[in-house]
Amino acid sequence: MSTGSFVNFDLPYKDGNGQHVPAKQQAIKILSKSAELIARGAKGVAITYSANYGQTRAIEQVYFAGGWDTQTNGANQAAVMCEMESLLGNGSKGLQGKMEIVPITTMNAYTEAVDPWNDDVLMGIVITDLDRIKCYLDSGWYILGWQNQDTVNKPGHPYAIGGGVAKLPSVVSEKIQSVLIDYSKAYAMK
Repeated sequence: MSTGSFVNFDLPYKDGNGQHVPAKQQAIKILSKSAELIARGAKGVAITYSANYGQTRAIEQVYFAGGWDTQTNGANQAAVMCEMESLLGNGSKGLQGKMEIVPITTMNAYTEAVDPWNDDVLMGIVITDLDRIKCYLDSGWYILGWQNQDTVNKPGHPYAIGGGVAKLPSVVSEKIQSVLIDYSKAYAMK
């Protein structure tokens, strides 16, 4: 079995004129890239996603049960994931089970919060999330490392993880970025 690849994936939320790019348009770009990579031999494609811990648990439960619709919703990246799954339920049904979300936990759950929640707990969860991404890569999946106009040219922090409402401790943010950078090198696209 061949390993997968980690693909830096520039997905701006604003266009060249500073206008917001609709979530559906961003989702279409993700699915188009996924279809292209699967046609080139990827076993499946997954995209990194900044999640709260409740979303991480829910996403993993759906995939472990063999499902594809995690019902992720919310603002920013979550709105894009919601649109992506809506498209998977309609015109892109052929990608069901082949296009997934790989959450990276950036904050506590909104409901059923973990208590106590501290930097050490978050770091442990993040390491598990990053290890899960490596498992995908080792099993032949391609990972889209989500980047945007705020991160793509930012040395040391090229991935759109932990921005927005998440206020990550710097040690956790640095861990996420350094591991994803390592994956982009170790699993470079062939």
